[in-house]
Amino acid sequence: MLPQANRWMCISVFLALGLIAILAWPSSAIGESGQPSVVKNPYADVNWDRVKNFKANLHSHTVYSDGRAEPEELVRIYAEAGYHILAITDHDNYHTTRAGERETQPTHETTWPWTDWIDEQPSQIWKRNGVETSAFYPGLGQDGMLAIRGNELTSDPHIVSLFNECGFTERHRVPNRDHDRERFGCVQEKQGLAFWAHPGHYVPGGSWEDRGFPWDEAIEYFGGLIAEFDCLVGIEMQMRGRIELEEELFDRLLAAYYREHNVFIKGSDDTHGTSVSPNATITIVLADELTEPSVRHALENGHMFVGSRTEVLPVFQRVTVDDEAKTISVQIDNHDGITWIQDGEPVHTGDSIDFSEMKDVLLRFRVQVGEVVFLSQAFHIR
Repeated sequence: MLPQANRWMCISVFLALGLIAILAWPSSAIGESGQPSVVKNPYADVNWDRVKNFKANLHSHTVYSDGRAEPEELVRIYAEAGYHILAITDHDNYHTTRAGERETQPTHETTWPWTDWIDEQPSQIWKRNGVETSAFYPGLGQDGMLAIRGNELTSDPHIVSLFNECGFTERHRVPNRDHDRERFGCVQEKQGLAFWAHPGHYVPGGSWEDRGFPWDEAIEYFGGLIAEFDCLVGIEMQMRGRIELEEELFDRLLAAYYREHNVFIKGSDDTHGTSVSPNATITIVLADELTEPSVRHALENGHMFVGSRTEVLPVFQRVTVDDEAKTISVQIDNHDGITWIQDGEPVHTGDSIDFSEMKDVLLRFRVQVGEVVFLSQAFHIR
């Protein structure tokens, strides 16, 4: 038997070790045991006292690929429709073959600069490594317009490329991962941004599913390259009559990749005509000003909402995460209801939600505005 002094020494050592273990226990483990936190909030660094709701279309075509509008006509119709941000993204290796339309020579060049077609002059031009990437036109629209240089990289699946001049003469009509790595590699080298164009076309139920993949392969293909390239910041969503399919794709990608990689939605009209549709898909960009740094920061970090044009658009005023009260609340003007979606399933309605009982879930919300909806980016609660 140990002497009493030694027994007390052993007891003291065990108590000290136990205290050290408790103090060293990861706070995340304690949180997971009963105190969930929002570990990914795409709106966390939005300065709600400064940002404005800017209307954007990041995907459009002119007669220089397979669109019907001249570049100057396209710019005018979007300026008159009140848009603040526009990217002309003609196909990089594809020209029109539609009867009655002007054919152009296939080219990998971007439709840039706009001053080749319009009289207005930009007040500021942004460049990267000596190459123009965007320009601000104060005379277009009521508040001016930010023009973004881009292309639609047209091998299947299509890619929207922004803030750079990448383009390819080679075209693949079936998915080719090596070529996709080449395309994203160009965008990344040029420090541009990219997103998958209309990926809903390529999944079962989509209009081009014969050129795409079964569901599991589609999620691995789109998400695997998102995980591989930092310049690839998400997917395009087109809200034209197939919202359920588009949301299913978004939720599946979130479930598979969002915990480790950003997966944000961009809404684009994919314009080919000579007018802006009354219910065209639109992105509301939350940015401080119409400059490339401010807008690009928003596009990179998910400071956006995606929906359809409507007579009175919602105005996104604030998203508040209260980690002490375990709530997320939103303040939005001009809406008819909010539905919260947890891991793809509706779970709650109202301007706020209590997440105190949630464990490792992905949460987003859907805003009803008359007959149309707007979608948020996703939160990760753990």
